[in-house]
Amino acid sequence: MTPTLVLLATLAAPPAPVDVGDRKQLFIDDRFLAARDRVELRVNPPQKLGPLKDSDGRPFRGHVARVIDDGGKARLYLGHEDVQILESGDGLTFRRTGQKLPGGQFPTPFLDPHEPDPAKRYKLFHLEFGEPFDPARHGVFASYSADGVRFTKAGRVLPFFPDNPAVVHWDGRIKKYVIYTRAFDYDSRNQRRVGRIETDDPLKPWPYTTTAKHRLFPSIDNIPVVYSADKEDDPHSDVYYSAAGPYPWADGVYLMFPAHFRHFSPQRHPFVRPRVTGRWEDYGMLEVQLAVSRDGVRWSRPERAAYIPAGLADEWDRWYTVAAPGLVRRGNYVYQYYYSSGRLHDSAVLRPEYDAAAKQEGGVGVVRQRLDGFVSADADHKGGWLTTPPLAFRGARLRLNIDTGSAGAAFVELQDADGRPIPGFTLADCEEVGGNFIDQCVYWKGTADVSGLAGRPVRVHVRMKRAKLYAFQFTRE
Repeated sequence: MTPTLVLLATLAAPPAPVDVGDRKQLFIDDRFLAARDRVELRVNPPQKLGPLKDSDGRPFRGHVARVIDDGGKARLYLGHEDVQILESGDGLTFRRTGQKLPGGQFPTPFLDPHEPDPAKRYKLFHLEFGEPFDPARHGVFASYSADGVRFTKAGRVLPFFPDNPAVVHWDGRIKKYVIYTRAFDYDSRNQRRVGRIETDDPLKPWPYTTTAKHRLFPSIDNIPVVYSADKEDDPHSDVYYSAAGPYPWADGVYLMFPAHFRHFSPQRHPFVRPRVTGRWEDYGMLEVQLAVSRDGVRWSRPERAAYIPAGLADEWDRWYTVAAPGLVRRGNYVYQYYYSSGRLHDSAVLRPEYDAAAKQEGGVGVVRQRLDGFVSADADHKGGWLTTPPLAFRGARLRLNIDTGSAGAAFVELQDADGRPIPGFTLADCEEVGGNFIDQCVYWKGTADVSGLAGRPVRVHVRMKRAKLYAFQFTRE
């Protein structure tokens, strides 16, 4: 049976068209896979480019609070206390500015694209804590700044100690600010979850649900949980950090780079060397994975593999990877940043023979991802095909982000809402798409003009072999 007949047989009535306008669309999930054969979604790990070092060759070390790209200047905020500000033009070579953020734990800055007041372009959220914890004085505090360096304290916004960065962004889809932070499940051995808060003003107290007993950490009863380890994960694991936010170069895409924490125990891991002889702490390994969402609330993982793999036992980033919030785009590539202690959580060494195995232990690393390349719809050398649901678009050209290498190829057909090929835009008319492209126009017998189909429900059918399809977009040019 042909692909068209298979599609017609499985669809009783065409659904309402998805309005894609002239915005770029990514294949991060099944949204644009109404039908497929021998095509699978795959996570694409980025390329490791090594640890960042200063002009004297010294590695940068410590928690990366956030990376912000402001007018072509990339700022990396380094440290969980006493935070240094590093700057870079190319996203690869950073210099120490000598500037630091004000005090507090886990100060996490945010460049607010929605803020009309220039004095509040930057916002900062940090934790304050004392022994014992006082819910009347301690918790999460907000500050604001015009330049991202000198901040004015606005006040307390949450009366809990999340022991985790507050990652804030403006969500233009819902016209609210969104905060991702930690929420604890006090009744679970694996307590850490990712909670999500919505607010109209992040400089004012954030909404949360009160409970009869106010505890140190915000619980799953105080903050809605949107992401956690599940029954398919290791039973001794939870989620340490989130690094979540919207992806700015495509429509309706949210990405999270959660650090999954696999806990060790003296019974299962007697070979671990504690920092203090005879005292066991919260030891284990941390791994960055990839989760995707269309709304920032419902998250899924296309695969459970490591997105940023841990290094080998003699490398600086062994056993422990944590992704930083923030993306830096330069040309066709997106740079991301991560850090490692080079040890297990709470600074233990895995086995005695690895004490001195790594010449550099821990640091800050940079990885390079192709633009939109986080997930792709893949066909192997045997070939496969996919068909989108009906789409409503604006524009005159169809463009693809696709990699077939030199040995693969793809052909595109435009179909009506019922899956019938549109004359002039059939597979037989399509000129082969072959090679590695970020933005390749599709041609049918020498013409690329699809403007006559704009506003009509149209399905995009792609037949490909040994190819990775990342994105599509209808454009004016």
